[in-house]
Amino acid sequence: MAKDSKDQKAQESGKVSDENAKAEKPAVLIDPVTAAMLELKNSMQTIDKAVTSKENRFMSRVIRQVTKLRRLLSKKVLLKALETYVSPDSPVIEGVVAFVEGVTEDDVMQVEAPATASQEIEKNAVIDKKAEEEKNAEIEKKEREEAAFYKKMLSIPEAESFVQLLVTIYLLDKKYLDNAISCASSLIQRAQSFNRRTMDQILSRGYFYWARCMELTGKSSQIRNELLAAYRTTALKHDQIGQATLLNLLLRNYLEFNLYEQADTLMRKTSFPEGDASNNQLARYLYYTGRIKAVQLEYTDAFLNLQQAARKAPQQSALGFRKTVYKFSVIVQLLLGEIPDRSTFSQKGMIAALKPYLQICQAVRVGDLGAFHRAMQEHGDTFKSDKTYSLIVRLRHNVIKTGLKKINTAYSNISLEDVCAKLCLESVEDTRFIVAKCIQDGVIDATIDHETNTMMSKANLDIYTTSEPQMQLHKRVAFCLDMHNQAVKAMRYAENTKTEWESAEERRERMKQEEERMNSMDSDDDF
Repeated sequence: MAKDSKDQKAQESGKVSDENAKAEKPAVLIDPVTAAMLELKNSMQTIDKAVTSKENRFMSRVIRQVTKLRRLLSKKVLLKALETYVSPDSPVIEGVVAFVEGVTEDDVMQVEAPATASQEIEKNAVIDKKAEEEKNAEIEKKEREEAAFYKKMLSIPEAESFVQLLVTIYLLDKKYLDNAISCASSLIQRAQSFNRRTMDQILSRGYFYWARCMELTGKSSQIRNELLAAYRTTALKHDQIGQATLLNLLLRNYLEFNLYEQADTLMRKTSFPEGDASNNQLARYLYYTGRIKAVQLEYTDAFLNLQQAARKAPQQSALGFRKTVYKFSVIVQLLLGEIPDRSTFSQKGMIAALKPYLQICQAVRVGDLGAFHRAMQEHGDTFKSDKTYSLIVRLRHNVIKTGLKKINTAYSNISLEDVCAKLCLESVEDTRFIVAKCIQDGVIDATIDHETNTMMSKANLDIYTTSEPQMQLHKRVAFCLDMHNQAVKAMRYAENTKTEWESAEERRERMKQEEERMNSMDSDDDF
């Protein structure tokens, strides 16, 4: 027994040491160019599968891989990709290579190998001497297959356009905006010349980055007509992904120049294709529609759209987009007369960005017009850059209404001069008009004595001393009794579509016919 326990302990210690060895195993470091080319090869294999099967879901997978590839792009990677996947006879090869060679970049360090790359390296590192000939044969076979694959990819235009898209993204990241615009324009023209449905998603991304580069160079107003023409083309081709992308680009273009009427017209005349469009495009569309509806005083719909945009946005990334959505959402919620939750302002990464809006929210909640004006003066430039200034100005009436409610509750009789001082209004005359408007709208229950220039609050009666609770209870009980009576009637008296009751003989005949019909249906099912 003692020997068995010792063996068991030895085995357990061996397992622990093996696990520790695995945990302490260093990460495999490879050249960044090799890592990027392995990831690019995986994307190209997916493109080949998409072209062969003509399935859009494979192209969607390729577009999602762009985010990962974007971090691995470099000058050497792109030059090697152009040499490997773009035909030398292509009309765009010279211009794209010139754009890449014109970029100056810093040296990059080695990176951890992707899962596929590390596996291949480990497999190649451990070679059994006895099976060396077999390994060599497998390597030669693999090389022949890779050569055939690369030769096949040279004839696929989707591969060429995808590499050109990566070059456009790289130039945009390196701030070579003019070259990025030229590269994106060449990509759009080249993709349109093929007229292939598998090219639609790459074309839509090309439009996206082209519009972004034009926006950064201050030329957004020049591309509006071209975007409208492209949207009409995608609608005729039933390209839903292109429609979603271009519709968002048009709405963004209109909102950049405060053309809310044109944006609303476009929104009403079109419909967002929710079928094949990505979740990110839907989140952008909801954000743009929320902004448009907020400017047009449709606060309820605007708040719902902004909430949906915040929920559909990526929660682990897209921090800038979520910040912008929450800024508008907070202001619209205040305009609805509601106070946002405190947790909204304490989200990770948003505390500093939402701090000015927290001060506005506190001023509205308390009804302090002075604090509201101080926040407006202190953060006015921030609100203007966020394009929320025009909405925040509308909150002044909400602050005044909240302050008047508190004064009406606290004082039974107060002079308009004191009201003016407490609310930090401009003059007593303005105070008189504001108080009269609030009384007319039913915000406060008070009267104005013009002789003494005072506001007299009416006594707040205890509602339980009146017959109102009895009337409400009677109304609810009557509703419940009526629902009960209707349910009883429905159970007791079923609707009879026949004009008269059938006799016993007719009933037997009907049941016999139904039984024969059921037997015939069973025989059909067996067949």
